[in-house]
Amino acid sequence: MLSSHRTPVGDLDAVATGRLTAASVARIASAERSRRLLMFRAIAAAEPEAAADDSPLTPVAEAFDVLAQAERFCPEAVLAVLSHPPVGVWTVSALRHLQDGGTAGHQPPSWHLLGYAHALAGAAALRSGLPGVLRVPATAGTVTLPTVGHAVFPDGPAGCDVALLHVTGRGTATLSLGDQRLLIRPGDERPRARTSRAVWLPPRRLAWSTGTAPAPDLLLEDTDPYRDFRSPHAARAPLPDDEADRWRDLFRDAADVLLRRHPHAARMVSLMLRAVVPLPAMPRFRTASASYSEAVGSALISLPHDGVDLAVTLVHEARHSALNGLDHQVRLVEPPEPGQREALFYAPWRMDARPLWGILHGAYAFTGVAEFWRTERAALRGPAAGLAHFEYAVLRDALSEVLTALPTRHGITEWGRRFVRHLVEQTAPWRHDVVPDEPSSLARTELADLRATWRMRHLTARPPACARLAERWLDGAAAEEAAAPRSVMRDTPLFHWPEPRGELRRVRLAEGPSALRAAPPPAARPLSYDRDPALLAVDRLLVSGEAADARHAYGTLLAEDPDRPAAWVGLGLALEAAGQGPASRALLRRPEVVRAVALAVRARTGSAPDPEGLSRWLGRVPGLCASGDHG
Repeated sequence: MLSSHRTPVGDLDAVATGRLTAASVARIASAERSRRLLMFRAIAAAEPEAAADDSPLTPVAEAFDVLAQAERFCPEAVLAVLSHPPVGVWTVSALRHLQDGGTAGHQPPSWHLLGYAHALAGAAALRSGLPGVLRVPATAGTVTLPTVGHAVFPDGPAGCDVALLHVTGRGTATLSLGDQRLLIRPGDERPRARTSRAVWLPPRRLAWSTGTAPAPDLLLEDTDPYRDFRSPHAARAPLPDDEADRWRDLFRDAADVLLRRHPHAARMVSLMLRAVVPLPAMPRFRTASASYSEAVGSALISLPHDGVDLAVTLVHEARHSALNGLDHQVRLVEPPEPGQREALFYAPWRMDARPLWGILHGAYAFTGVAEFWRTERAALRGPAAGLAHFEYAVLRDALSEVLTALPTRHGITEWGRRFVRHLVEQTAPWRHDVVPDEPSSLARTELADLRATWRMRHLTARPPACARLAERWLDGAAAEEAAAPRSVMRDTPLFHWPEPRGELRRVRLAEGPSALRAAPPPAARPLSYDRDPALLAVDRLLVSGEAADARHAYGTLLAEDPDRPAAWVGLGLALEAAGQGPASRALLRRPEVVRAVALAVRARTGSAPDPEGLSRWLGRVPGLCASGDHG
């Protein structure tokens, strides 16, 4: 069942340029299949040492034997099961569990976790027509056969149990749990019950609506226990029917956008993605999505705002999947040496500190997103076009910065540099694109805000040097005679949500400045992440264009409490709008220093310094705004 694999250079180039072919994707899928089979072998080898003796299921090795038999019947059917993205999540969960020695008290029980292999075998037998009887796990009366569907037995036991799957080999099967039975016809989209109130539910699908060459449907995966790699086996209920219908409508709209205006992106999405895992809705402009290297082909996506929102998210996640698949064959970034601390960097699209591999992943994914908005800004009209211009301008300039530095980073391999060269070539002509004044100005402000906020959260200035600056400030010394401190990464950088100001800028473009002056209704309120209401009110002043009032209000907040990182950055943006060069440069380029010195002044005197006066003084310290930068 295993194969050897070679990756043509053309496949790397096809992924890098976003111009995938069916052949390149088939090679990625074939390598993923072999990768998962190797994990299966490891699971089967480790099971006898860790599995409980009282397991009601046969050994995992026997489930894999069924997969091998089914492959002889129908290789395509088994490939479809093995390529199911949650399978990769399960293999990692199972191996970790077995490496821990089958820890007692694990939820679910060890045999039930490993029983997913039997569910895969049952699905393969059904799809291939391999006759036989298999024992498969059940959870609270639910039996899931990945890619085929799931059965719900309302009268089933509350905990973990075992069901019997009898495959006839004539296109039907019977599933029994206790004295309840169901007749299953794979491929039949109609629920069918044999007896009692039990029901068989086929998988939900998202269909491409196209008049051109048909593309395979995507699974709307809301039942597989390993669909969410962040919390495998999370007890989350399937979607209500009305929400599933909403997903189908949105996907139809997204497919229409992609097929009409983004043919290369549409092809990548249709070739790479197999499943969309729905997540709860997020506020507008904060669609959440995620992917996982061992779940190639899967995208976790929160319920989008509209079809364009879903389209751009699909483009983003399809690129992550393509790069994950390529990375399993070609090393683009060298891992750190054992015991060596991994270097972390700033990425303009994230508020956490990212390793080199994460920077490359983001640059690749957001190149596709920027290309999407580059086209959309010409196709849309009115406020939607302004918003598209803004999204494009932010990403274009962010990518220019990141792609300039990437090839020189320690750890990029020769193939990684080749990959990045394709991105540089694709994005180079973008610098000549004209963006209208308002979205262009807001994009520059957004990037300044993102970088300064990141620095405030992840970098720290040397305390002794900041204490000396505080003393000089209090003594009335000339700033030109002071020395600029260095900044270093904090020991434990953590993930942070973005500042609400980014959402407010998008609200301004979508609805106009007046939308920010009156409190919006709760349903439309930008996500504030428990933002201090007083600070959020000042942010709204700033983004709506009332920079002078915001400047005064930020200063008042900081005079009361200088330990407000977001207020320092907001003040820097307000001062920049007012043309206050030295003060705004200090706050936007080295905000962590300004805050640290202000706190040192308060510790020495018991009161906060004048925020603008201190910032203006620090802005004149030689080299402060040019030294100590962390890339």
